[in-house]
Amino acid sequence: MVALALAGAGVVAFAAVTPLPKPDVPQATVIYDSQGRVVASLYRQNRQLARPEEIPESLRQAVVAAEDARFYRHHGFDPVAIGRAALHNLEAGRIVEGGSSITQQLARTLYDLSLERTFGRKFREALLTVKLETRYSKDEILTMYLNQVYFGRGAYGAKVAAREYFGKPLDQLTLAESATLAAFIRGPEIYWRQPERAKGRRDWVLSRMAELGMITPEQARRAQAQPLVLRPPDEPDTRAPYFVDYVRDRLGAEVPELAGQLYTGGFRIYTTLDLDMQQAAEAAVARLDELVAPLGAYRGVPQPQVALVALDPATGAIRAMVGGRDFATTPLNRAVQARRQPGSAFKPFLYTAVLAAAEPITSPVACRLRQYPGGERGEPYTPRDYGRDGYHNAFLDIRQAVAISDNVVAVEWMNRMKPSRVAALARRMGITSPLTTQHLTLALGESEVTPLELARGYATLANLGQRVDPFAILRVEDRDGTVLFRQAPRLERVLAPEVAWLVTDVLKSVFDPAYGGTGRALAIGRPAAGKTGTTDASRDVWFVGYTPDLVAAVWVGSDDFQPVLLPGGAGATGSSTAGRIWQAFMRAALDGRPARDWARPDGVVRASACTLTGSLDDPRFQWREEWFLAGHVPPPNCLALLQDPYVREDLAAAGRAPRGLLPVPLPSLPGLPGLPGLMPPETAPGPDGGANPEGGAAPGDLEPGEGQSRDQDGRAVPGGGAGPGDGGAGGGGDPGGGRDDAAEAAPDAGDASPIPPP
Repeated sequence: MVALALAGAGVVAFAAVTPLPKPDVPQATVIYDSQGRVVASLYRQNRQLARPEEIPESLRQAVVAAEDARFYRHHGFDPVAIGRAALHNLEAGRIVEGGSSITQQLARTLYDLSLERTFGRKFREALLTVKLETRYSKDEILTMYLNQVYFGRGAYGAKVAAREYFGKPLDQLTLAESATLAAFIRGPEIYWRQPERAKGRRDWVLSRMAELGMITPEQARRAQAQPLVLRPPDEPDTRAPYFVDYVRDRLGAEVPELAGQLYTGGFRIYTTLDLDMQQAAEAAVARLDELVAPLGAYRGVPQPQVALVALDPATGAIRAMVGGRDFATTPLNRAVQARRQPGSAFKPFLYTAVLAAAEPITSPVACRLRQYPGGERGEPYTPRDYGRDGYHNAFLDIRQAVAISDNVVAVEWMNRMKPSRVAALARRMGITSPLTTQHLTLALGESEVTPLELARGYATLANLGQRVDPFAILRVEDRDGTVLFRQAPRLERVLAPEVAWLVTDVLKSVFDPAYGGTGRALAIGRPAAGKTGTTDASRDVWFVGYTPDLVAAVWVGSDDFQPVLLPGGAGATGSSTAGRIWQAFMRAALDGRPARDWARPDGVVRASACTLTGSLDDPRFQWREEWFLAGHVPPPNCLALLQDPYVREDLAAAGRAPRGLLPVPLPSLPGLPGLPGLMPPETAPGPDGGANPEGGAAPGDLEPGEGQSRDQDGRAVPGGGAGPGDGGAGGGGDPGGGRDDAAEAAPDAGDASPIPPP
């Protein structure tokens, strides 16, 4: 007894002169969506510190009753409990009961003391127990204990345990639920697995509370009568795993000093994610197996794969992100890390350059055999359209060419605009991947990009010319609520709003059956614009579309560049696969939100203009209404078209004179070959008087193998370039419509038939 007294006095004396170490309590970092809903917790120990006012009195009483009934009457050590435990252990011949107080348990876990039964460990535990008792009040010690103790299933602290077991905030626990958590402390990985034992332990805690006068016997009986219902342990801890992984990456880039503490620092990260839209995205991509045929596995990963990313075009806030079929199987985030050829989904950048150059939408270009220098092996490059014939042999204006995704017309426009000019504009609009500035096949999506880049580029159009920077993190707070990092939208005007509005209006025609649009079966019941994309042999299929409120890019393809097939074995298209996913997502994501259209800028006017239509065998003048940039309405005279050197070249190649309404009599124009100003095809001048239009890639620029797709090892995939492109309804670019539900399917526009006027 004397020895024990001296030892106790020594501990107290030593404690009096020894400062209390500051505990480093690891806490889980919690990620929230834009509406404050929990998306994920990142932790090594899943812990969130509860404030004293969050802890219900019933839980405090239950823990004291179960773990240390004399907690408020001793000073860190309970001689009664120690003596009782020693007697029970002696009777049993083994350790069956501990005598540690709540303060001793806190000292042990707070400072990570080992459980070895050594004098050194016991002395440190006793020292820290005394320091805690002298430094903090009993209520403060109990709060610290409830934030520190392990409750099982990875839950450290009562705040996490309340959500883990009951799916509710800590301050909403019932008496029975408080007793359940107190019961779990004695066997945290035992009781939740054995509900009957857990209920028995819970009921004992309630009886003990009544015995100690904390509750009435009637309250104990009512609580004991309640069934024990726990939240299933197999519910996922992380929602939107690809997005969470992206947030981790961005945090490391934006705030690297916090990245090392991410799993222990207890940060609160508020993000741009919308969990409702994320759920819609995950449900939409889950349709992939209905839309495509399986392609086996590549490096153990099922193929084909899918990616979807959605942005708020007004701010750049990322609202939804899916980077693959299943994060556990394939954590590669294809939405931001996989560069693939976009096919005709790149054409909006080309036509933005065209309209920005004040070319009218009614400008006609003939879809006919054309040859340009710079093909493989020194041969001329000859673009073709999808389909048996490869050419419409008809005049297409810009709206018609975009709607059916015509490749031949797109390459001709690229020849006129020049790849370097289009690439520079695409970079201003948000494309950051390297783009070719030498090849006309840039028009057909030769250069690889990511879905996030395409979504950003299209968002510039949806935002009427203002480019946004995609971002995922709104702010980061520390465990005390101090804001450590904040991010606001970054916008920059890169296009005139009139140009962006015109391009958007043209892209609306992709959904219009009157134009045979490739997305004519993909309407979502509100104003929308978009574009399909399908690369050679269906190795990559895309749909990128937008409304004023949301832009989404969807990619479907195989990691090893296998062709994507429909369930029946035919090649997949942007409209039949990616478009279907886009449609399902947009309908669900925007459900309940009012439909909006884009406000027309003052610099856009409606006027009637003359254009050429019909086949090259029977070209016709036609008047129709269209939107134009103010000050750039074509002259009210069809003869003005005949002054365009490109039109003259197309007519000369066709050997036909246009017919139709003319504003003045033309007695001197009896028709070809006597039409003044027109020459035989072999001598027809280019725009600058040369034999061919200037601007094709120089001979030898396209070396053999360039423009090919490559697998993940860098090997060229035969035929994997931008290819014949998307192929379209009526023999244009994108294969149109796909295999749609009967209620939505639109008939094909026909094979190589003239495009009907709007």
